[in-house]
Amino acid sequence: MKNKNFNKFYSTSTKIPLIIYFNVKTEKSKILKDNKNKAGVYRWVNLINNKTYIGSSINLSSRFYKYFSNKHLTINNTPIYKAILKYGYSKFKLEILEYTEKENTISTEQFYIDNYKPEYNILRVAGSLAGFKHNSKTIEYFLNERVLSKEARGNLSKAATGRILSE
Repeated sequence: MKNKNFNKFYSTSTKIPLIIYFNVKTEKSKILKDNKNKAGVYRWVNLINNKTYIGSSINLSSRFYKYFSNKHLTINNTPIYKAILKYGYSKFKLEILEYTEKENTISTEQFYIDNYKPEYNILRVAGSLAGFKHNSKTIEYFLNERVLSKEARGNLSKAATGRILSE
């Protein structure tokens, strides 16, 4: 269902963002307010090494709250979170590349991932875990150290029922 009050804003070029927040540290409240209840695609740019991250959300302010949570940044071990913790918010700019209709958010994110080739993105397919590989430490944990309850093992077994494995 289309929101009648929603206006689509977009840039005419993949090189020109709609909005640029040059000092994420001091513009936190503005970022959250400006993007409340909006869906869209954003880009973090590291001002030290010029590495980038492309992301999207159907609720940008909710997503940005996570970036401003030290707890969230430290629990999740992703390159962009590590970089924000290492360099600090003042060494990043945040760009709103495009506001989207909710149903077009993932395809629009994929367009920008394909064009910008962001270094901090682990996945190359928007909204998917395709191409993701666990590191050897995580695999070792899954194989040897993780203890699953009987119920959890049963649920995993049910989920795998009928699955055809490739060679």
